[in-house]
Amino acid sequence: MKKITCKTVISRIIVYTYKDYRLNGKIKTAQFLSFLFMLFLLISTVHGQIFTNVFFRDSNTPLQLTTSSLPYYTYEEIMVGTHLKIVVSSDTAERWFSGVDGDGGSLTIEGDYLNFGALSARGPLLDEDWSGSHLPAAGSEPDYPDVILWENEGIYGFDLYTDSHDVNAGDWFVIDYNATSVGDCIVNFYDHRISWDLPVYYLCFSQVPTRDFNNDKIVNFQDFDIFLNHWLETNCTDPYWCGGADLDRNSVVDFQDLYAFCEFWLARTE
Repeated sequence: MKKITCKTVISRIIVYTYKDYRLNGKIKTAQFLSFLFMLFLLISTVHGQIFTNVFFRDSNTPLQLTTSSLPYYTYEEIMVGTHLKIVVSSDTAERWFSGVDGDGGSLTIEGDYLNFGALSARGPLLDEDWSGSHLPAAGSEPDYPDVILWENEGIYGFDLYTDSHDVNAGDWFVIDYNATSVGDCIVNFYDHRISWDLPVYYLCFSQVPTRDFNNDKIVNFQDFDIFLNHWLETNCTDPYWCGGADLDRNSVVDFQDLYAFCEFWLARTE
């Protein structure tokens, strides 16, 4: 589906306004040219859309979005141990570069959410740049693009900058995400052209106990066999929860846990 951008809308306004005003004699050419000049000033300040998509790390299978209520994007439940990749893309060749067209952007986890998820960039690490995390469309200059660690008290993430010249529409950056603990985690997406203080939106992940008991990246009969070895065990306690089979954490492995196990049958963690 073709995207209708702000620039497209403004261009259409220009055409229809000119036709209407000329046909009805409401405006002279000089007045219209002044009007046109002001609109082009407005167009020059309109940025292209920079956005994220979330996939399982070792494939291009997207993680399903369950609700979208700006500024929150909430995804389907994932198991602890799931590895995702967050791809930052653009529908325009505009630069995302410090000192030129703004100040790039960032992906971060902040505050208590650091207990539930972790972001990582891809190497090799060249000086401060995680060079494996910027993709060809972000440019290829020796000094830029850059993916640089942002680590302060209560903040962990990465600043993202494109090349200053050789930029194309497409996928710009990839940052990996690991679900580390049961609970909710929020990843903040910043576009520093808009604000350094407030994220543009939030990626919300809800994380449940793993069913991949043997850590082979898929929930299958091998995991079911491990689950059955703990069937009807009681006195399950933190942190082991009867080998992880007490999925609802009620101290017994029963039919509720079996139902919870089946919900993720053949689910992958990467």
